[in-house]
Amino acid sequence: MSSSTKTAKRSIILATVSTLAGFCNSLLGAGGGIFLSLTMGRFLLKDGENGSFSGKALDRRDILATSQAAMIPGCALSCLIYAQGGLLDTTNFSVFAIPAVIGGGVGAWLLSRIDAKWIARIFAALVTWSGLRMLLV
Repeated sequence: MSSSTKTAKRSIILATVSTLAGFCNSLLGAGGGIFLSLTMGRFLLKDGENGSFSGKALDRRDILATSQAAMIPGCALSCLIYAQGGLLDTTNFSVFAIPAVIGGGVGAWLLSRIDAKWIARIFAALVTWSGLRMLLV
């Protein structure tokens, strides 16, 4: 398979997964970033054969940061649609938003300071714990 065919196929897969990630995130309130991170890891990790679109060698930390940023526009649109439909509770939003922003800042600061292998383990543990909790509760 030619290089341009591989790139086109990879682009289609990543676009499809990104669409599904946005759908899951807006429908379920979470989870889209997990699909996006896992797929980006499969196709864009620096030790993989595919490489990133930018040509930069990406590690797991880059992928987590990029997938987080990629979800922001869809999350913003979902929030606007939720608000228009009367689903956004602004009182609870304000209670959770400020601590979430603080936690997000601390997490982003720590991301570059923790070994990528530990980030992968923490991510896997959180996904596993969340999945089990959803099944058991």
